[in-house]
Amino acid sequence: MVTEDHKLKNHELPIDDVLAKSALDVSKFATVALVDVDSDDVQVYPHYFDITLIPSTIFFHNAHHIKMDSGTADHTKWIGAFRTKQDFIDVVEAIFRGAMKGKLIVNCPLPPERIPRYQLYYKDV
Repeated sequence: MVTEDHKLKNHELPIDDVLAKSALDVSKFATVALVDVDSDDVQVYPHYFDITLIPSTIFFHNAHHIKMDSGTADHTKWIGAFRTKQDFIDVVEAIFRGAMKGKLIVNCPLPPERIPRYQLYYKDV
């Protein structure tokens, strides 16, 4: 059941719900970890990957950062919520298959209409 406080645009599920529901499905080839960006233990990562929009998803394989070309300007991370559980599984599977082939950047398997788009506005520029 989704309350009024948790309704998102375009029928997107909250990112933690998608990740929690998908963790078992991808457990054969991926581990899902949620990280609090305000934690003192991980402050280098939000700065290094420029995590200013939440939720953001970053992909690693054997301690190597794997990038994804989703048609956005930023290939280092997925910005926004996944629309469905299957979208998340498809992206993780594409990352895994590309990483197993030694690729450092993979193409997004989702159609463009299911990729979140953000118009960034900068203050005081």
